[in-house]
Amino acid sequence: VAYNGGVEIELGQTITLQTGQRVLQESPDQPLNQNNPYDPEQPETIADPQPRNYTVVGIMERSDLEPRWSPGYTAITARSETNPGVDPVVYVKLKHSGQRPQEDFPQLQIKLYPAAGVNNNVLRFRGPFWENSYFAMVASAATLTLFIIITGSVFLIYNAFAISLTERSRQFGILASVGATSRQKFWCVVQEGLMIALAAIPLGVLAGICGMAVTLRVINPMLQSLEFLSADVPFHTVVSFPAVALTVLCSIVMIVLACWLPALKAARMTPIQAIRQPQKVKLKRRHRFFSIAAGKLWGVEGELAVKNIQRSGRKAGLTILSLAVSLILFTTVTSVMTMMIQAVGMTSQDELADAWVTDYSSHSIIEEKPSFTQLRQLTSVAGTQRITQVYAAVHTQNLDLDDYWSGIGEEYPALLFAVDDETYARILAENQISEAMMADPANGAIPGILFNRYRAQITENGKKRYADVPFLKSMPETLKISIGDAGEMLTIKPMALASDMDLYSSEIVYGGNLAVLIPVSNLNTLLTEAKGSRSYSDKLYLRAVPGQQETMIQQIDEIGKQNLTHSFSWYSPVQNQREDKTLLTIVSIFIYGFITLICMICLVNVINTISTNIGLRRKEFAMLRSVGMDEKKFNRMIRLESLFYGLGAAAIGIPVSLYLITLLHYNLMQGSFWFSFTMPWPMMLGGVAVLMLMVMTMMSYATRKVRKENIIETLKEEE
Repeated sequence: VAYNGGVEIELGQTITLQTGQRVLQESPDQPLNQNNPYDPEQPETIADPQPRNYTVVGIMERSDLEPRWSPGYTAITARSETNPGVDPVVYVKLKHSGQRPQEDFPQLQIKLYPAAGVNNNVLRFRGPFWENSYFAMVASAATLTLFIIITGSVFLIYNAFAISLTERSRQFGILASVGATSRQKFWCVVQEGLMIALAAIPLGVLAGICGMAVTLRVINPMLQSLEFLSADVPFHTVVSFPAVALTVLCSIVMIVLACWLPALKAARMTPIQAIRQPQKVKLKRRHRFFSIAAGKLWGVEGELAVKNIQRSGRKAGLTILSLAVSLILFTTVTSVMTMMIQAVGMTSQDELADAWVTDYSSHSIIEEKPSFTQLRQLTSVAGTQRITQVYAAVHTQNLDLDDYWSGIGEEYPALLFAVDDETYARILAENQISEAMMADPANGAIPGILFNRYRAQITENGKKRYADVPFLKSMPETLKISIGDAGEMLTIKPMALASDMDLYSSEIVYGGNLAVLIPVSNLNTLLTEAKGSRSYSDKLYLRAVPGQQETMIQQIDEIGKQNLTHSFSWYSPVQNQREDKTLLTIVSIFIYGFITLICMICLVNVINTISTNIGLRRKEFAMLRSVGMDEKKFNRMIRLESLFYGLGAAAIGIPVSLYLITLLHYNLMQGSFWFSFTMPWPMMLGGVAVLMLMVMTMMSYATRKVRKENIIETLKEEE
């Protein structure tokens, strides 16, 4: 009240207020409330005013119960039982809000009060969802996340069982030879998986709960710093039995699915198949083409690398499939993260100043105001711009408007931005406009630069997207504008079109008005010629020294307290920007944590597949060393084999990833917003490069132990 209204109230003071219902003088039957801002052009009054005396017993900060545009300030007093006054607003907290609010609350409204409202924000935090669209969004995101985790885990466990089965095929043959039935061999593999699940699932659930608790403990201060969340409502880790049961069930199903096919293969294996190993070497005539081509390109090492992959058959296929799944999981999840950041950025407005101050203590737009002088001298201020914005209307007749602006009528709001000569000259230079072009034109027209770019929200087929839209297709000869209540016509001569201006005011891009830049000296002439009342704002925009935004805001607040009049006001978007960054950081923590989980699954997948594959080829490597392959050629063969594995994984992973990313983009576009699809080539190529490097590193590490083994002893071993 003291800061914005210029009214100082002290503790213990008795004040008299006229209480009643706000109404418009023209429409006394339409009551107004705190959501209806005060409009000086629409006179209002208080119906049936009743004077009441109040004693001030405390002073508090502005309440969150009132919006910033509200016409009054909240005062709290005791409710009189004998004379309650206007109808009260009752807030009801239910013991059990239920899990089906769309069914429960309509019945409750009928019993209590038909006009009762529902606090959807509270319901969202508690779990029930009132809005079907919100539930659909959360459900689809959870389903996608669960599907990706289950897919990666199933392939990881399946590869482990499949490679283990290949390694132990002789053991299953021996079991069959001593009378084990197919059913017994099948359940042997399945029970092995269930025993692993018995040990792994409790550890996984415990690790998940602990990880969630640590995450919430870290981000709790960030959540409480958000203005739309109450600092008195911290987030705690709550273990939900249905969620744990669903996790355990999904894990069991996942493990059973992963070991089902290997168990079927083990059940069908006969003793003769286990002894002869007929599936170990299966080469066809067409396979010779690839090995011969590789030999001509990379020598004998390349030919051996291709033949090794071809002879490995199923094991090589499992390895390539594992690598492809790893690539698909990584690129898909990172693409979802990129899309989410892009969607968040669509709705944010980039502010170019850290604060701006308005001072109407003097109506002069040429003289420096004392408060502006104080602000310019602050050590925390890196730069300032004084911009006078004049609100006008441009006449659209004979203007070559862009198609987006068709149908806006004969008049459209315009903003005239007046800056000092130094800023004006710099903007001319940035847009390669000579000062000679901006000389005063004839016939009394005022020269100006027309800003021909506006950040607009475009709706196409029910979808919204943000794009830069020009106002005009071509530069007009003159602009006819009217200023003030009298509406006298003034003429502005656009000397140039500009698409970029380094002004601290974001209204030039986001204001939705036709913007014209003129020097402040011309503005004086313009305001002199315009008769009647004029609507303009004289603001000083400030940019803070990096890292000193808070200091600058505190200093501005101190200067504001020294100017406790209605003429001085200031605003800083730093808090909103900080909240946007905090919210994006919180989302990033969860998503990057999920990406880390996916990368760990992929890494374990690759390590398990490569190390087991190398372990099964010990006799093969010993044979190559026995015929004279030296260390250099052996390493080159391993590197080429790693390259072929990576290329095979890329050939599968890139098309599938593109399909999934396109599908995800399509599903996201079913909402309210739309943004263009961009091929994530850098991400995919980077993923392929990292995958190849990982495979090469793992194969080199796995073969290090093999190289140290005795050749004769390795060849004598039975598989």
